[in-house]
Amino acid sequence: MPNLPALPRGCPLSLTLIVINIGLYLAQMSTGNLITNSGLLYGPAVQGGQWWRLFSSGFLHGSLLHVGFNMYLLFMLGPHLERAYGSLRFALMYAGSLVGGALGVMAFAWDQPTLGASGAVLGLAGAMGIALHERGIGLRQSPVFGLVVLNLALPLLVPGISFSGHFGGVLAGILLGYLLVWLPARSHGASTGNTLSIGAAAVALLIALTVMAATLGGVVSLG
Repeated sequence: MPNLPALPRGCPLSLTLIVINIGLYLAQMSTGNLITNSGLLYGPAVQGGQWWRLFSSGFLHGSLLHVGFNMYLLFMLGPHLERAYGSLRFALMYAGSLVGGALGVMAFAWDQPTLGASGAVLGLAGAMGIALHERGIGLRQSPVFGLVVLNLALPLLVPGISFSGHFGGVLAGILLGYLLVWLPARSHGASTGNTLSIGAAAVALLIALTVMAATLGGVVSLG
């Protein structure tokens, strides 16, 4: 009997996130539109008090290809980051990227229904870019570089895909990568506790900005 390939070790959160996303997609398929309609990101609903949508939308998907592509990227990126920097820092990277994607949508596409883990996963790619740069490795040497570029280009080529969510996730991932990877590497006296506190504060700020944008109806209403 052939040996089955072993799952990567030292990355429990990455594998848990993949299981949750796939499990919720199967639940979406089994309940029709119930879970999708109650969990996708939609500015008017969030403004009306349904704040959970800012987070639940990042775990829902619109098709098998959608969830499959995002989970493949998560499988390629997550274990590397989690093993290198620990589950807590990885959790902050993922959470901040997910919220960053929601912030992009709430700020610039407030009334566009959106769902998917693309913002969170592309945020991990942004954090990975910072990590590679800090180590003196060129971004194009990453095995997922082409897939990330394709994922960023898709909203410009295919109608209905949220560019704001993708771009917001990337920017948030870059920010968390800078705070959780770049700064600790440059500040040799920085403790793990201080690093995690700074990362948590950044995620809290992103959440506050996202709630503000949702409440005000996007940046258009600010003008």
